[in-house]
Amino acid sequence: MRARVRIASALILAGSAGVPPGLAAPGTAAPQPPIQAAPAPPAAPPPAGAAPTPPQMPAAGPVLEQPCGAQAARFESAKGFRMVIIRAGQIRTTNPLRPLTPELNEVLQVVLAGKAATAYGPDFTTLRRGSAPAAIEAMLGGPIRWEAALPTLPDPIAIVSEDGTPLAQLAFKACEPPPAVKAPKAEARKKAPARRPPPKAAEKTPPGFSLPQGAIAE
Repeated sequence: MRARVRIASALILAGSAGVPPGLAAPGTAAPQPPIQAAPAPPAAPPPAGAAPTPPQMPAAGPVLEQPCGAQAARFESAKGFRMVIIRAGQIRTTNPLRPLTPELNEVLQVVLAGKAATAYGPDFTTLRRGSAPAAIEAMLGGPIRWEAALPTLPDPIAIVSEDGTPLAQLAFKACEPPPAVKAPKAEARKKAPARRPPPKAAEKTPPGFSLPQGAIAE
């Protein structure tokens, strides 16, 4: 009897120590195998004849727009020359030899290296650098009719010398607030030399008081 009890105890201990499910002791739950996740289905291939997806390109830079209106327009050359246009206008004059065909000149008030100047010419491809607007009016013989705001300017703008040699080709870069302009240096006034009083005239002997020579003895 004791031998049977020992055998039953041994079987129970063996089942709890990892006995296969078929040999487990009655009333003892068999260990369950771990549940494995189902593999993900493979991605479907693109249909035949479909174009491949293009790679994403970086975002483009800001779009340059005109006209600048109340702001100034900055133009630059490839060599770093900068011209800021703050006003645009025209001069219309009449040639006596051709009274029915008025002459038209474009005038731009610009800032170069912080100094005010002008650029003028019959069109924007042959602009010449000028001085103050009043000097351009006197030279061309007519007033400048300034526009209320900047119009759409050509891009690029060419600057030439007096003989027509190209000096710079300027491309539009951005609209910006009008720059500060340096005030012209006041010329030092030369002090006028102090006026000296004119020399006094030699005193003349009143008439009737002249003495003849030898009248007074030595």
